[in-house]
Formats: sequence, C-alpha cells, structure tokens
Amino acid sequence: MQDAAQFLLGTHDFSTFCSPNSNAPSRSPVKTIVQADIQPSSGFLSHHYEYRGLEFWELKFKSRSFLYRQVRRMVGALVAVGQGKLAPHHIKELLEMKDTQAFPSFAMAPSSGLFLQSVEYNEWQN
Repeated sequence: MQDAAQFLLGTHDFSTFCSPNSNAPSRSPVKTIVQADIQPSSGFLSHHYEYRGLEFWELKFKSRSFLYRQVRRMVGALVAVGQGKLAPHHIKELLEMKDTQAFPSFAMAPSSGLFLQSVEYNEWQN
C-alpha cells in the first residue's frame, strides 16, 4: 500500500479521484499531494474492537486543498491495493485516466470508516 501511495505524491490531475458535486463551484482538479503515508495503528477505539480482530491503519495525506470525496477515493483505492483487488500500478493508471467515471465503485471508502485527525492552516497576514 505504501508503494501505491507514492504514485499520489506530487502534482496531478485528480479528476478520477473526485466525485462531481453539483452544489460546489467547479474547481481545478489539479492538486499537489506533499505527504501520503500509511502505517499500522493501534486505533483510538481499538480497545472496543479487540475481540473482532480488526486491523487499524493510519493514513496521512497533506495538501493545500482536496477535491470533493478525493480522500475517500484515495483511501479506498489504497485499501483495495492492500486487499489485492488493485495492483499498486493501478493508482498511477487511475491518475492518468483523468475521468471521474473511471474510478472503480468497489474502491470507494465508506465515510463511516474515516475520521479527520487534524487540519493545519498557515498564519494569515493582513
């Protein structure tokens, strides 16, 4: 999964990794990802789920901004790589397609499995 995440680093057209949002104005699909890290985690609720044998992973993405559902699609695609449903090179191929309809529906991460850990803002100067 970490190898696959490296394809997301840098400046790319993330059209395949976003969903159209009719309520939002059109934005450039070109984004720069400066961090894409994956590591096993104890999970902040792991003590509640130990008996279920669940694995927790921490995925960190850093960018100036993200597109609608971009993070859900990136996470889902990386999990699909971990499950053997996609090969790492498929991440690169999805980026090259630049087509929101090309994203495999089985790879969308459910919102219930994700949480936002933190948001960082640069200091604003007037």
